[in-house]
Amino acid sequence: MAWWPVIKIFWALLALAIAATAMILFARARGVLTWKKSLKAELSALEQMRTTVSESGRQALDIIQTRCRDIINTHSPEVMSLGDLPDYIQSIAACFHPQSSRPELQITVGAFLQSLEKSLERFDGILQRPGFRRLRSASIRSIKSTRRRYLRLTNSRIFAGYLRYRKRIQALAKLRLLLYFDPLMGLAYLSNRLTILMLVKHLLVDFYLYFGRLTLEAFEDPGRFIDKKEMTREELEETIEELDAIREPEMLPQDPQIREIRDRLVGLSSILTSDPSFADWKTSVREAAAVIARKHFPDSQMPVEEAAVGPLLERCRAWLDTLAKGEEYLISRRFYQMRLDTLYRAKDFSNTLLPGVLKQFLRRAYLSAGWLRWPLKVYRWTKKRSPWVVALEVGWMAVRKASLAHLYGKTFDRACRELEIVYGDSRGLKEKR
Repeated sequence: MAWWPVIKIFWALLALAIAATAMILFARARGVLTWKKSLKAELSALEQMRTTVSESGRQALDIIQTRCRDIINTHSPEVMSLGDLPDYIQSIAACFHPQSSRPELQITVGAFLQSLEKSLERFDGILQRPGFRRLRSASIRSIKSTRRRYLRLTNSRIFAGYLRYRKRIQALAKLRLLLYFDPLMGLAYLSNRLTILMLVKHLLVDFYLYFGRLTLEAFEDPGRFIDKKEMTREELEETIEELDAIREPEMLPQDPQIREIRDRLVGLSSILTSDPSFADWKTSVREAAAVIARKHFPDSQMPVEEAAVGPLLERCRAWLDTLAKGEEYLISRRFYQMRLDTLYRAKDFSNTLLPGVLKQFLRRAYLSAGWLRWPLKVYRWTKKRSPWVVALEVGWMAVRKASLAHLYGKTFDRACRELEIVYGDSRGLKEKR
């Protein structure tokens, strides 16, 4: 009889422990499962689009649904890389332009920006997902660290044995009456880090869904922008005049390392010898991010990975919003009617048979006139000394060079400003922990 009070206390404590564990499981699982349910509902809603899109659009929908469901239906907290996102976008674009080697570029600038602007509301939906608040302060470094630990767990003998008898264990556990997870998933929800990993998995599904729909809608409905491969003589001259009339102050980065990176991207030597490419822009932004991250996290071995998910996505949203407006970056509305492929593949000065004296004049015009104004001098000089066809070609290439330099330069500067905010906010979140 003396043991009976002890037994009652033991069972009471055990009941409290089970109740506390259940509350933790419910609190952590709610955001994950609600997010998963919302994603499945959006994927099901894509079926309704089949009656309103073309045959190419239906093929694109198949790619989107298959890729997203492959990720979302994995029951373990696995993380898929975004490294194949470019191939994913290209495969959707190929449904509309199967004969093109670069199908993702077979769309006008205006149609792309128009679709991007329409898609921003869906991006806001990602930031408002249930569970995103828990993911907001997680850094890229901590997510990668958790991923490495998870891979070590999945490669263990215990995990291999569990997979072998998984169905039997699930049947015995009887946990699937209310929530669709097995004992392993229960342990994952008890682990905050593994819960974060599952939230990241759903965030990746959202990304694939977002970019998939953006690509589909851009190619399915090109809008009012008609593909225009070339400018007429009148349009070219008007555009050159517009360039010459721009008097914008140069707000260059103050950090000497950032200035050096910017000069390599859109400086004089880059403009005269080649065109800046999107790959060059990405490399420059990565280098700038390393400089900015090191300033905010000087003691970190991997400062770039200290960026927190929340600030990173929030500032990405702000940057996309500015880019979607277009007017701040594009020189002329005429560029809205050109395909990305036209701008990407247009001839370069270095690939044409231009006399050396013209290249020397181009350098002097650039140095004397400055940003965006030098094409007018080059065009006028060429018209006096060359046939009209040559002058038109040189003028178009000069406009393209100036415009691309302006576009990549301004988006680089904006990206650097956003990165300053990202790493500043990430440092603040880390200090609050």
